[in-house]
Amino acid sequence: MQRFQNGVLRPPLQFRKTQVRHLMFDLQRYGSRTAFVFGTIVMVLSGCEFGLDPTPDDGSPPGYDVEEPFPIDRGDDGLTTPGKYKGLWLRMVNNGTPLVEPVEGRIGVVCIGMSDPATECGDYIARINSHWIGDVASEVVVLNCGRPGAGIEDWLNAEHDWNLWGACLNVLLPYIPIRRDQIRVVYHTAANRQTTRADGTPLPTYPHPESDYQNLYDNLDTFAERVTTFFPNVQAVYTSSRNYAGFAGGGEPLSYEEGHAVNSWLGQNSMVNGVWYGWGAYAWAPDCASEVMNGGGICYNQTDFDQGGLHSSPVGRGKVSWLIHHRLLLEGWYRRR
Repeated sequence: MQRFQNGVLRPPLQFRKTQVRHLMFDLQRYGSRTAFVFGTIVMVLSGCEFGLDPTPDDGSPPGYDVEEPFPIDRGDDGLTTPGKYKGLWLRMVNNGTPLVEPVEGRIGVVCIGMSDPATECGDYIARINSHWIGDVASEVVVLNCGRPGAGIEDWLNAEHDWNLWGACLNVLLPYIPIRRDQIRVVYHTAANRQTTRADGTPLPTYPHPESDYQNLYDNLDTFAERVTTFFPNVQAVYTSSRNYAGFAGGGEPLSYEEGHAVNSWLGQNSMVNGVWYGWGAYAWAPDCASEVMNGGGICYNQTDFDQGGLHSSPVGRGKVSWLIHHRLLLEGWYRRR
């Protein structure tokens, strides 16, 4: 597997030296414009020589297979970016557009997740009720049912139903202008709370069968079976994954690989019990020091998180809110008409 630097794959050293010699010769003989064309041809041909297929037979993104995290939504950028991570495609699953219809003039949207998703949803609600208010359909009302410390395992545990699902429906819902039957959309930021073994060491990485990736994939199966129990009129579940955890120490690549678990699961589950499932915002992006951004155009700095690097700061929450809003703006039910 090849390595990349600053978001660009580095071909073998022998090729790089050969390419430079070609370009120097072309510059002297033909001028800069022709040299640029020649250099591009050399790069493409050399990519084929070293295993880069511009049109892979299996339909996967072009580019090398890497072992370092790279945004899932950047794999189709071309031959100079990775196409796979440990064999997993760097391409967001597209499950199309759901049918979301109002009930008596309301489309209720419920945010579900743990600590960061709860504060990020709160930030997002504040923004769509202020400077983004002109973008959002008047029928849309968002309820924040995120709960600090409640990972996906807790939402699956019947012992926590009253504190989580019950609190959402019986404590929080009465304070906003929608009813239970008007909840049509769930925005779920899926994340495992338990990402370590009993001895405190991180869970193994993909493709280990006991990896955090596999745990989240399995948990998504159970979550999908439970959603309609509590929201019987839901039509669409938008699923997101964690943002960057590299400033927390030991959080990567598990946080990144949870995004792949979501992507793989969505690839196999576009409809469950009559409910559409698809991607929400892709919030993972690397440290800005890498000079790599995700497809939404963001990266993360230390200032985007608290001192421990675990929870989003107001600046970091603003980035995620922007991603959520612009993802949902793609949907006709969400946009103001």
